[in-house]
Amino acid sequence: MFVSRGLSASHAGHRCTSSAKFTNTRRISHEEEQVPDIEDEAHPTRSLICAFVSSIFCPILGCIALFYGIRAVRAHNQGFYAEANTFNKQTIRWSLITFIIGLTIGSIIGFIFFVKAVVFI
Repeated sequence: MFVSRGLSASHAGHRCTSSAKFTNTRRISHEEEQVPDIEDEAHPTRSLICAFVSSIFCPILGCIALFYGIRAVRAHNQGFYAEANTFNKQTIRWSLITFIIGLTIGSIIGFIFFVKAVVFI
C-alpha cells in the first residue's frame, strides 16, 4: 500500500518525488469516486511557537513573525493548505531573522557591559 522512495523505483509508472514522504500507490477503479491524494503537511503550530520564542529576543521583528504564524494557523484550519504553507515559510524566515538580529544585538550589549565592568575594576 505505502512504499518509500527507495522502493518505489521498481514500480512501473510511478514517479519518484523529491520529498522523503510516503506516497500512496494503490490504484482506484473508475467506478469508485476518485479522491485526490493530499499530502498531509506539518501543522504550522510549530512555526508559531518558533515565532513566539524568537520574539523574546527581538520583540519588534517578532511581531512580524507572529503575524505570519497566526495567519498560517488560520489558513490551515480553514483548509487553505497551499496558502498556509506559504505563510508557514514566511513565519520561519522571519523567526530566523528575528532570532539572529536579537541574538546579535544582545551579544553586542552584553559585550559593552562586560568591557565597562572590566575597565572600571
